[in-house]
Amino acid sequence: MKEELIRIEHGYFHSESGQYQFDVSIAHGECIGVYVDEHLTSGTAYLDIFKGKTVFTDGRAFCCGQRIGATGLERWIRQNAIVVDKSRFASKELTMRDFVLALVRTNHLRQRFPSTERLTSLAATDMLHRMGLNLPWSTRLIDLSMLDYYRLSIFRAWFNGYKLLVLDRLTETLRRQDLAKLMDCVQLLLRHGTAVFLFDMDETFMFRYASRIDVIRDRRTFFRLYPEEYGPRLFELLGWEGGRGVKRFEHTAMTEGAPVLSVRGLRFPALPPMTFDIRRGEIAFLRDENYNTGRRLHECFLGDRGWTSGFFRLNGRLYQPGDLGRVIGSEIGIQIERPDRPGGVLFDNMTALDNLCTSLIPKAGQHIIRKKIVSSILSEALRWFPKEMLLQPLSSWSYPERLRFSYYRWYLLNPRLLICFFPFAGQESTHHKMIIDLLVLCAQRGMAVWIISSGIDAICEKTDNEEFLRRLHYLNK
Repeated sequence: MKEELIRIEHGYFHSESGQYQFDVSIAHGECIGVYVDEHLTSGTAYLDIFKGKTVFTDGRAFCCGQRIGATGLERWIRQNAIVVDKSRFASKELTMRDFVLALVRTNHLRQRFPSTERLTSLAATDMLHRMGLNLPWSTRLIDLSMLDYYRLSIFRAWFNGYKLLVLDRLTETLRRQDLAKLMDCVQLLLRHGTAVFLFDMDETFMFRYASRIDVIRDRRTFFRLYPEEYGPRLFELLGWEGGRGVKRFEHTAMTEGAPVLSVRGLRFPALPPMTFDIRRGEIAFLRDENYNTGRRLHECFLGDRGWTSGFFRLNGRLYQPGDLGRVIGSEIGIQIERPDRPGGVLFDNMTALDNLCTSLIPKAGQHIIRKKIVSSILSEALRWFPKEMLLQPLSSWSYPERLRFSYYRWYLLNPRLLICFFPFAGQESTHHKMIIDLLVLCAQRGMAVWIISSGIDAICEKTDNEEFLRRLHYLNK
């Protein structure tokens, strides 16, 4: 999994055209598409975030995993982001050298002088050659073709070390064969770790190059579309086309026994009431296409905002919002989208064994001798992981292994209810099978599994895990 570059959660922004609510998330070396319902309003406001014209007023912002405020975000964008669009400098005198060196934002003027020598370095010459930009530096910008102008803009982003490249509506300017050549240049930057946002209205282009598409509708981030969902779903979300929905899977729920979780008329602000049951061994799916329900539930279980009315029963016992803190981590397990993030369920600076002991020893009770239970935990964990890995800090593990370990932790802890917030979101498709298999193992152990996600129809179509499909139960349509 790629390292996160920038993330804005529940971000509120102000621009000349009004107020907007955007969720922004991108990792190093990742190419994310942004598809808007109205480019003159939402599209311009989103782009202007990276031009310093749209102001961040509320929400949570992170850069490289560190929490920052509005001023820090503005400074980071100014120093690390660059927007490339069809606007060109009108001057008849500016050369390619001027464009790369003189027209770049930099913190210190002295940084420009070594750049002159770097321009003729072996690395720069090689990159220019790989981009197909074989022109003298004295060439005037006005004499460049549109393709070469874009190529030079991509080179400038690489040369000056920008971490985030924003490309605006390439398909409106370039011919199809030129698009392919330019995207070859973009791929070079992606391999160097540069993150890329693609703003465009050509869905075929977006489907080909974007690893995720953020759909902007009604001035807010409305949905995140992943490759397994690409197709007519995009237009359905925007309300532009109907009757072409992705095939829905309907499966017989496992209904034996009393419900582990029983919810009746549970209300949250601005959401319809929820009523459903989840039984032991069942995998229940709650569809949340605009992230509102997931956000409210996340705040309920991991924050301090409860429901306003209704009944929440776990194993027959009625709970109030203030009571949940006593059972989170023991009777209720919470698996978030990225369990290794700050605030997640894993402690990267601790060994894997210590992570397990921290969770399991309190549940076992103080009368159990620590040495004995640690030995038992290690013996059980060795069935899943080598001993040398268990004795290493989780920070030294690969992301797939950390992800697998996060689910194993719940498997070993065996809570009554396991709540998974967007388990497939942001995960590489190669990880989907592993997640599905682990969810089934948790259900087979007796947990009631509650998945909250934007959609899993395409994932269900591809999986060959019949046990997952048999246990899956839709809570809403």
